[in-house]
Amino acid sequence: MISIKDFLDQLAVREQLQQKPTQDAIDAYRQAIKNTQLHIFPLFPRAGQAQQSAVRQILLQVDASPSDIAVTTGPWSATLQAFAQDAEASRAHDLAMVRELIAILARAAEDSRGQAHASTASFEHLSQNLEVLSAAPNLETLREGLSRHMGDLRAYVSQIVADHDRSTSLLTTEMANFEGRVAELEALAATDPLTGIANRRAFETALSASLASSSKVSLLLFDLDGFKGINDRLGHEAGDQVLCHFARALRDEIRPQDLAARLGGDEFVVLLHCPFDGALRRGTQILQRLERRHEVSLNGRNVPVPIRASIGVVELRAEEDAAALLRRADEAMYAVKRSRKSAP
Repeated sequence: MISIKDFLDQLAVREQLQQKPTQDAIDAYRQAIKNTQLHIFPLFPRAGQAQQSAVRQILLQVDASPSDIAVTTGPWSATLQAFAQDAEASRAHDLAMVRELIAILARAAEDSRGQAHASTASFEHLSQNLEVLSAAPNLETLREGLSRHMGDLRAYVSQIVADHDRSTSLLTTEMANFEGRVAELEALAATDPLTGIANRRAFETALSASLASSSKVSLLLFDLDGFKGINDRLGHEAGDQVLCHFARALRDEIRPQDLAARLGGDEFVVLLHCPFDGALRRGTQILQRLERRHEVSLNGRNVPVPIRASIGVVELRAEEDAAALLRRADEAMYAVKRSRKSAP
């Protein structure tokens, strides 16, 4: 497999010779885009979600017209640029939350001065640790670090309880504030902010746990059909409402022990603890649910919109890992989508 740089160099030469890019070059370009979705976007989930729809359209264009692949390099470059800007804003937001937590602890440490030296020193040590943590590169590292320090903070509060009743009252309040902020970070790290269902990170964690348990596992992978047309015709506000409608349908049609998640853009997945036949029945029920009338609210009026989806259904095979299972689900879903396009 050639690298994306080699592909771009090769593409430039072949344009001069008026030749089409080789299949290896096209495959390398497609793989580079998919690797960015799988390994780069998850570092900043909120920023990556904003770019998923554009990436999906680029991949569809590559699949539909491989010989015209040169026209997608511009949109791909613009998508990466937009992601970089959103990621920087996301990181700034996360660090602002850390600094707020540090300020809470600083106030408590200041109030404890004059009490036992051990408690004051403990707070100063914790504040130093949080200062280091504020340089965390992503939300997951930040969340794990804060959770790690919760045990230390509880021990320090217990120590100050023995020092002075007034400090006890203040620190109990500050502790509640601190735990509330940690809970917000926990929810943010596991939930898709638009639809309210699980996000990619929470799905990957649940899938890893399911694989480790050796239970029956199946996946339903969905991609909305015609979603770009809804955005183009009615606007992104309508598109967001369609995504929420679809997420609600998934949540209503699965059991409590199963998990529905938004992977990004208009791509969703359901993790089921059942064999293939049960997963196929569940997928059919969800598609039947989509046949109901759906409406979006625009400028004070309700506008009917059709919601359709292509679905890939797979069951975990022996000795198969999470990446291979997801890859098969993706291939099954795309096979359905291609068959619909080629149907008369």
